[in-house]
Amino acid sequence: MSTEQLHAEHFYKFFQCPHWIWYDIYGDAKQKKHVPPLLDLIYKGKMVGAETTLKNHKKFEEIKPELFRDLDEAFMATLEMMKQGKNIYHGVLMSENWVGMPDLLEARPGKSEFGDWEYVVYDAQSSLELRDENKFQLIFYSLILERLQGTRPKEAFAIDPQGNERSFLVEDFVEQFHLTRLQIEKILDGQKPPPFLKSGCKRTPWYSLCVEETKGCNDVSLVYKLSQADQRRLYDIGITTVQDMANADVNDLQTKLEDWSFDKLVRFNNQAKVLISGEPMITRKPEFPEVKHEIYFDIESDPTRDIDYLLGIVVKDTTKNSEPEYKYFLAKNKEEEPEIWKKFLDFLVGLEDFVIYHYAFYERQVFDRLVLRYGAPSTLVNKFKENTIDLHLKVVESVVLPLYFYSLKDVAKYFGYKWNASDAGGAESVVWFSEWLDKKDDSILKKILKYNEDDVRATLLIKEWLSQHKPQKRKEKLDLPEE
Repeated sequence: MSTEQLHAEHFYKFFQCPHWIWYDIYGDAKQKKHVPPLLDLIYKGKMVGAETTLKNHKKFEEIKPELFRDLDEAFMATLEMMKQGKNIYHGVLMSENWVGMPDLLEARPGKSEFGDWEYVVYDAQSSLELRDENKFQLIFYSLILERLQGTRPKEAFAIDPQGNERSFLVEDFVEQFHLTRLQIEKILDGQKPPPFLKSGCKRTPWYSLCVEETKGCNDVSLVYKLSQADQRRLYDIGITTVQDMANADVNDLQTKLEDWSFDKLVRFNNQAKVLISGEPMITRKPEFPEVKHEIYFDIESDPTRDIDYLLGIVVKDTTKNSEPEYKYFLAKNKEEEPEIWKKFLDFLVGLEDFVIYHYAFYERQVFDRLVLRYGAPSTLVNKFKENTIDLHLKVVESVVLPLYFYSLKDVAKYFGYKWNASDAGGAESVVWFSEWLDKKDDSILKKILKYNEDDVRATLLIKEWLSQHKPQKRKEKLDLPEE
């Protein structure tokens, strides 16, 4: 057992980037990037006003840990309330070096050390999906409860912004939980994780160090879409660097990694070569439909408040030599969400023929959610789905870029697009939206709209770049760039 305290948030941090835990303890605090509280909340999938959602669902009394001298005192107060069988919001659970603060502790009929009731745990989540880090945090709380009340909760629960309850059996994931716990405890005790770069690293305050360290040893994990499991397999056969992967014979790799697809190996090999050469490799020319109206679509959402507050589009009339026009549909509160949805649908109905371009799956996901929430004509829904193109898929299918990630920002910046705001990002837009709700400052609103316009115009740029470039032959002799 680790001598360091184990907290529930360690599981969230581990799944984003194991180095996050290590750097928090052993890193130089001067190199740690400040993350605003709301941004941190967004990353963790928590809700603004979680207590309101839970109050609508359960009755409870609140523990405010910040009002106590320390967590030990807050824990003792929580324990006294548990002995009385009360439902508790933001209680503190402690056992040996384990410390947890679940959103809600609910007393249910049963038998425990406290009496004729036993406790289960709830967390309020902004996401509809229960990811491993969410489950493991809930299991962590449940296992502390087992130590305190003498019985393990059979289930753990999450509540989404709409008040829908989801649960899972604790026992189904306990074994996986303990394997992860042991890895975390090794990190807490000073064992630094091996170099690895993943998308979750971007959500940490130590991202620049992760990039620097991984680049420093030219680790094979710099190759896009290469998982930690992939990294371990490649290490086992002597492929540890980008150079190793670039120099490898794909047919030889196939004999050693028989369960991997040939296409996967080719992709990794090409990606490694491109990282070394610094030049893109176009593998195929994507096909795009010829229509009168090309619509470039991007949505801004606040998951902490369960609102899709901005539907932004750039409309390009292919029959005219005119600048593509930016339009937006803005909801200034939850009550206006169905109104902007209707206006967006009415706009689509008014077009003769169109194709909608977006980047990655999110816009399609939100469209489906809004259809379920507010409805839409079935003919329009079908037309939308038939005439929607995910440009992220087109990029991955047709070009290999000298990039570690293929997000909209990464790809469009590589193609030359510049965002107006240097701190632009979807999560940052949510922070701005929250600031605007508080201050009603029009300059903040303009910043949100400009960011959204940049996103859709960046999407347009990607489509045009893909349309203009053709596959080319590649030189096979590649050398590492000078340090």
